[in-house]
Amino acid sequence: MRIIYTSRRAAGTMHLEEEALVEQILGVSRTKNAIWRLSGLLVSGNGRFAQTLEGPPDMVTDMFDLIRQDERHHDVRLLHQAPSPARCFATWTMAYLSDLDLIPPEMGKGHDAMALVQTLRGVVRGGPAAFAGTPFGAMAQAA
Repeated sequence: MRIIYTSRRAAGTMHLEEEALVEQILGVSRTKNAIWRLSGLLVSGNGRFAQTLEGPPDMVTDMFDLIRQDERHHDVRLLHQAPSPARCFATWTMAYLSDLDLIPPEMGKGHDAMALVQTLRGVVRGGPAAFAGTPFGAMAQAA
């Protein structure tokens, strides 16, 4: 299963540089995701996060429940949840890009991976409303 969500950094994290906050989140998520057999991609910029999580359905939903309770996230919104024929980021416990990073060629090789990277970037740059104009947003509206 795959989910896509967006959130904003919580007010209680404003004392941290965005880079330090992201490193903190990545450290925890990479460890947990390895144990829970999850993979995904986190994109951040301007105080906003967009993330996809992929893996066994019960593990994905349990992890998303933990994220919604995480005090580092505010305004958590589930944008997409659906079965997935294959993982886009199977070899990444949690890949990361800022909204300005160049996309490494190896990141775009999986099924729908480049479309998913561009979707997450669009959400970070334009907010949750930007999701509707993406291929994943169109799939969600058709369902």
